[in-house]
Amino acid sequence: MSRLSVVAIIRDAYLFSIHHLGAVIGLIWVPMLLSTVMGFFTFQRYYNDLIDALATGNAASLGPSILMMLGYLVAALLLYAVMLVSVVQLALGTRQGGAVFHFSFGALEWRMFRALAGLVGLGILLMLTVIVIGNPLLTLLGGGHVGEAQAGYLLMLALYGLLVAVAPRFLMLLPAVAAAETAPPLRRCWSLSAGNFWRLLAVLMAIFLPVLLIASVAETLLAGPAPALNTSSDKMLMLSGLMRARQVLPLMSGLSFLFSPVLIALFCSASVSAWRVLNGETEAANGLIIPPP
Repeated sequence: MSRLSVVAIIRDAYLFSIHHLGAVIGLIWVPMLLSTVMGFFTFQRYYNDLIDALATGNAASLGPSILMMLGYLVAALLLYAVMLVSVVQLALGTRQGGAVFHFSFGALEWRMFRALAGLVGLGILLMLTVIVIGNPLLTLLGGGHVGEAQAGYLLMLALYGLLVAVAPRFLMLLPAVAAAETAPPLRRCWSLSAGNFWRLLAVLMAIFLPVLLIASVAETLLAGPAPALNTSSDKMLMLSGLMRARQVLPLMSGLSFLFSPVLIALFCSASVSAWRVLNGETEAANGLIIPPP
């Protein structure tokens, strides 16, 4: 069982992103633009309908928005499959250079879409499992010494903890496995990543957290400080938060579009580097494998 060198994987991911960012932008800007535009109108509709539903107490009006959100999820997974396949091929060396315009959907993109959909389905299954198991416990805790709000926080913490516990082993290797192998992607990711949970988690954090932090700072500087929330009731607090989210939605959509090439380049290149090591395609002399004791 190979053990990854976290520093080497992160180094390779950032070097690839610096050297190939222009090519990555050329490969993904069309599907990313489509995803951003669809996401903007979908969330705008959802925020408007949710605010109206909270104000009027008519939850049935959310039906069309929820259907629209589900349609957007499927479309976004398809578009991300197109983007991930092209960037993974660039990282693997099977694609040379970028493109001014790229949009292709074939067997590899379909396989990537099914892998992403399977991962989303697994996440939903885990959430439902936590809710089904946790609700009876919350009822007991809420009626005891732990308040209802505190019990809800405990359920959320349990849910996030479960997702974090399984995400690195599936997510980190998924782009490379789906684009470069023919085995069932989720099963292959789980078996290939055995013994490297903490290293894969460290790589994911080093890839996503710095970019998300910069994007968060940019959003704060451009949007200005958030207004004081109306905390007179839980309902008013939620309405205040939703109206703030609707207000900054155009800015968040633009920032997402701008930072996505960096995130996708880092993610795909790190996935390929880790996959090569765990698949035995990289020698220990290259610094990517720590030989087991």
